[in-house]
Amino acid sequence: MATTNTFPPAAAARSRVTTIIVAFLVASTAASPLFTLAQGLTGLHPTVLVLTQFSTAVGALAVYAIWRGRLPYPRTTKRGLLAPACAAVGLALAVILVLWLLAVVEPHRWEPLDTATLPAPLALILLAQFLGAAGEEVGWRGLVQPLLETRMPALLAAAVTGVFFGLGHFYVAEAGVAVYAVFVVSTIGLSVAAAAVTAGRAWWIRVLVATVLHWGVNIGTLVGFPHADDSMAWMTDTAIAMGLVGVACVPFLIRSTRRASTASPAPLTAVGA
Repeated sequence: MATTNTFPPAAAARSRVTTIIVAFLVASTAASPLFTLAQGLTGLHPTVLVLTQFSTAVGALAVYAIWRGRLPYPRTTKRGLLAPACAAVGLALAVILVLWLLAVVEPHRWEPLDTATLPAPLALILLAQFLGAAGEEVGWRGLVQPLLETRMPALLAAAVTGVFFGLGHFYVAEAGVAVYAVFVVSTIGLSVAAAAVTAGRAWWIRVLVATVLHWGVNIGTLVGFPHADDSMAWMTDTAIAMGLVGVACVPFLIRSTRRASTASPAPLTAVGA
């Protein structure tokens, strides 16, 4: 028997997406202090893993539980995992290269990693950092950015996601409002870069590819700049590096989404059906 899909009016759809994202942010924010408490109780060194990274995963799981099968999601217009994953590795290397070039021309120097100073074996840290990055990306690139793409252009959706992503790192605010603002610039750049290699793909590919990019930047920073801190100097460097890479990705993202928009129309899909 044939079935007919019905979709809510534009205003109702916008309201629904807004409600879902607000619910995600509330659940993630509520989970954050609990993970902070767990970090202190377990004595887990933040170099190994920052448990608050899983706050957004909790927020995403809460949303999936409430709206299971009813989450509006942009259509999948691209296939394959290898190409975007390789592109994500290249973008992460580009960020680290810019950071290295900045370190060469600036008066201060960032000492290379001495593995003897690490609080755990490097292999364990690499695995833990990957899981932490995945915990964040389940929420940001697996949920928030795709939902925003149903209401606005992919580039704007990426920028808004980057703002939320940056502001969600509450601990950076302790270094001052200026440092916090510069940090948000860097997360916008990273978000745009992530959108360039994930837009139009299935949600699980979005999460995995964005995790590779996020993890690559984190590990490159750990290995190449282990003494990086919350100073304005370091935050400015990261904002420049991620901002330049993000800007370089803008033309590709715009072309990619234009090609997708000219393809044969298809309705939004629902995640979890």
